[in-house]
Amino acid sequence: MPTTIRTRPGLCCLHHSRFIKDLCQRWSRACLYLLGLWLSGCASIPDAKLALNEINTQTQPIAVVTAKQALPPGKVEQALKKLSPDESIRAALAEHLRVEQAIAGNSLYADNKVTLLFNGELTFSNMRQALAGAQQYIHLEYFTFEDVDLGGITLQALLLQKLSQGVSVHLIYDAIGSGDTPPALFETLKKAGAKITVFHPVQASTLARINQRDHRKIMIVDGKLAIVGGVNLSKTYQSKGSLRFFSKQKLPDLNQADWRDTDVMITGPVVANIQQAFLDHWDAAQPLDTSSFFPPLAKQGGQFVRVITTPASKRKNTDSPYYLTLIAAIQHAEHHIILNSAYFVPTSAQEEALVNAADRGVKVSLLVPSFSDSTLSMNVQRSHYSHLLKHGIEIYEMQDQVLHAKMVSIDSVWSVIGSSNLDYRSAGINAEIDVVILGNETASMLERRFQQDLKNAEKIELEQWQQRPLWQKFKQQSSRIFEGIL
Repeated sequence: MPTTIRTRPGLCCLHHSRFIKDLCQRWSRACLYLLGLWLSGCASIPDAKLALNEINTQTQPIAVVTAKQALPPGKVEQALKKLSPDESIRAALAEHLRVEQAIAGNSLYADNKVTLLFNGELTFSNMRQALAGAQQYIHLEYFTFEDVDLGGITLQALLLQKLSQGVSVHLIYDAIGSGDTPPALFETLKKAGAKITVFHPVQASTLARINQRDHRKIMIVDGKLAIVGGVNLSKTYQSKGSLRFFSKQKLPDLNQADWRDTDVMITGPVVANIQQAFLDHWDAAQPLDTSSFFPPLAKQGGQFVRVITTPASKRKNTDSPYYLTLIAAIQHAEHHIILNSAYFVPTSAQEEALVNAADRGVKVSLLVPSFSDSTLSMNVQRSHYSHLLKHGIEIYEMQDQVLHAKMVSIDSVWSVIGSSNLDYRSAGINAEIDVVILGNETASMLERRFQQDLKNAEKIELEQWQQRPLWQKFKQQSSRIFEGIL
């Protein structure tokens, strides 16, 4: 006898109406966002040459702060000498650090311990351990905030657990980046006592700044430990799929693919700078008791770190510190540059800096995606290849993973990991956070990982690239008109 399935009257209609309501909300949000893009316009990119020329006229000693005190100039010079055995690299680094200091407006911090976290699984594992050990408070600021699995326990469950133990939880999430997150997640946390700031909500009153997003990824526990980098609180990192099973002629399901990313976990004095960056974005209408946010921080390791924060705004030259810092670092490169970027849409100044470095004999190697969640940015990315290849720059496309890492390492001594891509959004629109790490220890690990990634990448050769179909050339070149909003 066939089984009869009975439903409560109106249940199907209820589900249908919820679907329609959700669809309308998504459409409204998308329309508001597109209108906001038009109103807020393209990225405001500073004149890098003018800004750096002005900075180069300033002479100032390099400031280094330890867990106990500021180092005197003589001690700073001794410390920098240990960073590289190559005298020319040391001299170029010292010159760059003066420029970087003037741009960033803060000191280098010594006595830090830095741990590289490659990919989401390792980041989530370390996050779980750090969050579970929280005694006073947890600060999270993320572009995409979802209820991820941290390895046997979800983020929501762990945060609720800590709230029940009396640990304060403060969250900042981006309204667009977390637009698909069920509101129930935030409502549940709020009811349990968490305080939440929504960065630039999508509403009519904020349309003029809707294009300015919080692209940061920050976790801070008790003011003593921080994790920053490219890894979002996104379920995409929980997939174990591979792009190698997809045809290059068809965009794969990126939610099912494996994502390649890089984070960094830091303990030591510089965590105070990351804490301040979080507070700079906090909603002033929800005042916090900050008395315990900056505890005395003891020496944890031997690494020099500088935090560079970028605001979300229409910017002046001084408001794009990482953009200017990276160009200056490339200009001071002596031997080699390796670079990962999830979205490679370089400004003219960034491209010129890379080309000039290659022309003076610096080996420049770029690892960029072969697939992306933005087809437009992929076309713009590829429109730059011919010019770069003609100047001897090596370009590799990641084949079996979605590349989301943002990393640069120069001369085995200057490295940076953070949320900034090599694109217009990071240069002139988004709020970002990046950390500069000095020394061979971190640089060597990044270089080894870069070489490992190249085994799963395809090298782009100039002669072959120039023979691609005419329709591809047209599509890629015509996409350039949109690069100012990418």
